[in-house]
Amino acid sequence: MIKIISQTAKVASMLLFTAQLASAQVPIIEKDFDISRKSKNGYLGGIDVNNDKQTIDMVFVLKSSTKRKVKKEVYTFDKNLNLLNTVKEEEEIEKMKKKYKWFNFKGDSYVSNSLNASANLTGKLVFRKKQITWKYLWLNGSYNKTVKQLEKVKPTTDNAEKYFFRGGAYEVESDSTILVIAGKQASKGDYLGSMMHYDILSCDNQVNIKTVGNIDFAYPNAPIYSGPLEDDVEELSNDDFPRDWILIFAPQGGPGLNKAADPKPTNYTYVRLNAQGQLIEKFNFNSPSNGWRVLGAYEKNGSVFTYGSATTKDPESKYINQIYKMNIVATTSADAEEKDESASKGFGGLSAGLSLLSGTADMGMTQGAIDNVLDELKYTNFQIGKISNGKLDFVNSASIEDFEKVQVKPADQKKFVVFDGKKFVISGISFSSAGDILINGQDFKTTKSGKNAGKRIYKGTYMFQFDQAGNLKHNYGVFLDQSKTSGFFNRSPLTSDMIPATSYIQESGDKKNIYWLMRMAKSIHEESHTTYGYNSSTTTTTWEPLYNMEYGAINLKDGTLSDFKTLGESERRKFYLFKKANTAKMGNYTFMFSETERGDKVLISRLDLAN
Repeated sequence: MIKIISQTAKVASMLLFTAQLASAQVPIIEKDFDISRKSKNGYLGGIDVNNDKQTIDMVFVLKSSTKRKVKKEVYTFDKNLNLLNTVKEEEEIEKMKKKYKWFNFKGDSYVSNSLNASANLTGKLVFRKKQITWKYLWLNGSYNKTVKQLEKVKPTTDNAEKYFFRGGAYEVESDSTILVIAGKQASKGDYLGSMMHYDILSCDNQVNIKTVGNIDFAYPNAPIYSGPLEDDVEELSNDDFPRDWILIFAPQGGPGLNKAADPKPTNYTYVRLNAQGQLIEKFNFNSPSNGWRVLGAYEKNGSVFTYGSATTKDPESKYINQIYKMNIVATTSADAEEKDESASKGFGGLSAGLSLLSGTADMGMTQGAIDNVLDELKYTNFQIGKISNGKLDFVNSASIEDFEKVQVKPADQKKFVVFDGKKFVISGISFSSAGDILINGQDFKTTKSGKNAGKRIYKGTYMFQFDQAGNLKHNYGVFLDQSKTSGFFNRSPLTSDMIPATSYIQESGDKKNIYWLMRMAKSIHEESHTTYGYNSSTTTTTWEPLYNMEYGAINLKDGTLSDFKTLGESERRKFYLFKKANTAKMGNYTFMFSETERGDKVLISRLDLAN
């Protein structure tokens, strides 16, 4: 457990970083504190802010000797990073749950049951039961999830064999149900009809199916995006508070479908369902691109923003299935780990061969496997849309050439990070108070030789800035060099540059600057655990990325970008963000919390957003 040694913290540094551009300063101060080596006995559960008292509590949690209580250590700081108080006590678990939203303890272990939905070899919908065991880890305050694949099961409906599955499933963890968009045949062999008529199925963990709605089309359509709605409510996970479900459909055409196909390949359909599968919104819109690969749907101030790369090719005649020639939505609700276990055991506990012959095999592709293929392609556009009150506000599609015209780089960076539409991933979306839309991404290359052949190495990060109407304004690019702390010396199979960065923005109080914070892997931590048996011992070695934050500033008036610094850069020691709780806001301040790899020092960084 982290423990502050003295009530008066030793101040090792106070840093104020001013960027080269006077109009784009990053006002950060930092203080570090000596701590004890007992830090490994617990975890930093949360950062609690008291706006009235202008104080911050770092709340650490340790396992107690009694099952009904936990040990708690609270360190209180003022807004100037001075240590004010230390409290150590035991508290009842039920009181902890009521007091702290982040304390998600549900017992040292528990078991839940659920389902996976997948396509079999012929594209039909099949189900498999799974048992999920959750074990609480007192070192980091999270649950380790172990999934055991169980038997293949038949739905308790008469028409189950009539359903095709082309993707579109939503596992609602809170009530152990799964929602599925299933293509419905009017009779056996009605493949065309199954692309025009979809049932919305709700299936519980006993495989009792009920139809809760339907989606009908005049022409063949298939889902090209499926996912729970994202938002900025970080304290409530989707498992605890399931969001609405967003789907986007696109017309299908080509050989075998030409006569039946929608004459307009860009006639897309937006669908919004609630977590019970009930239809909230459905409308058609014209996509500028006939090959829009939607990568996310995010709700902000009542509007939904959809975004992603696109390939535009003969939009008046080519359909999206002719462009990508593969499913672009997962045809299984299983994740990669569950899929691996399914493949190793065969579907329903049979051998893989027998499963294939019986037609019950899980042949669905995970979204991760699909994205690995699609990320390698070259795209011609990047497209963004906005939906409000059940209708489309706009959808705009900037070309790759447009991005080249508005490139911006830091003053100390020699070259631009070229966005050429090839080998890049998108990591998220954020917004300025003026309504500008900021999309973050990163480029990568795939290694061709050596021990890491076939692995991705991430380099340059992007921030695409669009105005309120979705028009491209700037393309900011920063090179990252993560290779210096790659993990070679600890035999890690990972290197830090194999892990993509994640970007966040904070806006200054005067709305003139945006501070760009990049959470990036800086090192790989190796840890070994030995389990002793009667005549033998087993040593398990794990590797875990350690993250820090780089920060710079964007001047919104002239679009210039400052140089970038790293939290704790003035220190001789290297600091890494706490794994779980590492940021907090109080008034005009944003606070970030880091520690050394050994856990003997804590660094608190304060970003002043007043100006």
